[in-house]
Amino acid sequence: MNIVLGPPGTGKTTKLLGLVEMYIKKGVSPDRIGYFAFTRRAAKEAVDRACVKFNLEKKDLPFFRTLHSLAFYQAGFTHNEVMTSAKYQQVAEWLKIGKFYSDKNTEQGPYKDFGYGDKFLEIINISRILLQPLRKVYNESIVPLKTDWARVQYVANGLTHWKKSYGLYDYTDMLEQFIERELCPKLEIVFIDEAQDLSPIQWKMVRLLEKNSEICYIAGDDDQAIFRYAGADVEHFVNLEGTTTLLDKSYRIPLKHHVLSNNVIKKIVGRRQKPFEPKDEQGIVQWHSHSEKVDMSKEDWLLLSRTTRGAQQIEEEVRKRGHLYTYNGSKSIDGKVLVAVRLWETLRTGGAITADEVRLVYKQMLLNSQVAYGFKTMPDGKEGVYYTIEELMQDHGLLHRRPWDQGLGKINQIDKGYIKACLRKGESLTEDPRIRISTIHSAKGSEATNVMLLTDTMRRPYSMWRKITNYEDDEARVFYVGLTRAQKALHLVHPMYSQGFSIPT
Repeated sequence: MNIVLGPPGTGKTTKLLGLVEMYIKKGVSPDRIGYFAFTRRAAKEAVDRACVKFNLEKKDLPFFRTLHSLAFYQAGFTHNEVMTSAKYQQVAEWLKIGKFYSDKNTEQGPYKDFGYGDKFLEIINISRILLQPLRKVYNESIVPLKTDWARVQYVANGLTHWKKSYGLYDYTDMLEQFIERELCPKLEIVFIDEAQDLSPIQWKMVRLLEKNSEICYIAGDDDQAIFRYAGADVEHFVNLEGTTTLLDKSYRIPLKHHVLSNNVIKKIVGRRQKPFEPKDEQGIVQWHSHSEKVDMSKEDWLLLSRTTRGAQQIEEEVRKRGHLYTYNGSKSIDGKVLVAVRLWETLRTGGAITADEVRLVYKQMLLNSQVAYGFKTMPDGKEGVYYTIEELMQDHGLLHRRPWDQGLGKINQIDKGYIKACLRKGESLTEDPRIRISTIHSAKGSEATNVMLLTDTMRRPYSMWRKITNYEDDEARVFYVGLTRAQKALHLVHPMYSQGFSIPT
């Protein structure tokens, strides 16, 4: 086994893709190489970069995917066979136990199935992920204070029977099927990325992959293992034995950030020691009494919070300031609305747009008062032809030439006010938002020129049903991830709603 330790910003993905390139040059077919990542984002990044680097198409890399996707693919499941939240609620009704609870705001990590936060589903599914008897997980949880063992066993058996009766599978079923049926593909080279976040059941998959390959690389960083509460087996990664390569130069983290983050992570006992150098810049670290004090009017920003509540507070504030942003990957306003505004103003200032662009604009207009009946889909529009506002008014049903905030009637007043505020601040309607808002868990792997980090902590440790151990170590890892996202400036905000995480200076 080959172990690649990649501290923040040291180019772990680049290193792994360099190894992929080396093996392709040696004659290994791309479809005989497996690259399995923990998250969809990491798997997609690997596929996209590999396609560009090696001039391939996605179909040429069938084994560049997540482990869950591999199990789904190898077992031949269809999407109609996958359990959904609606189907879980049908089970609850059939069992006559009311409804299953699901905390949609929780960063679930390796815990993929519906029901995190439900006293039944959480311990049933986590026992399978951890490969532990349900009774043991039940006994070590807080669930006995709420319901007896017989009821938990009744729900677990009923759920299994219901899925079997209807031919349905949850995500953990897929992993179990992969292992029990030994569905592992025969590959020459296998790469496992983000391995520090794998759960015990996923490690069983990895062992099968290693057994059925000629060469195996396991890559990760235990200092960035932030999903233990959801099943990740950090100690398994720490205790791996094999030929180890340490990437010892960060191309992201400046010196001041490096010192600060190292003061946080070095408190953890039993971690893998990974001495690495920061990049050759001092960097900026500033403390603020409130997030309102941070000027984010220029350059790109990543705004981070330990809690969902904090991220929502940041979102509200950024929106009031008049900045476009994305929150956990979703844009603050529909991109098609922004395109329609830009195209309409292009028309009003003498420009011309294509028929497809006219359709985008018309979609934001009111029928009969702004665009005539029968013209909203631009039925007689011709490909390759550009249309001016005069031509649209004469022949294609346009009924006005008012400014966008008066002429695009489908845009609600709140969004109009927000777009106006963004335009006053000079935000671009054509480029992707330069501000991203995220919880720390969702931002792992991300980076930005500037980072703002709230230092508020959780009011309760992760789960209301299980007793969480190693809480202080896990919190240190979470904030270590947050402290290592910035390329230039790190803005830390004193806690506003909790005691806060102590960051040694």
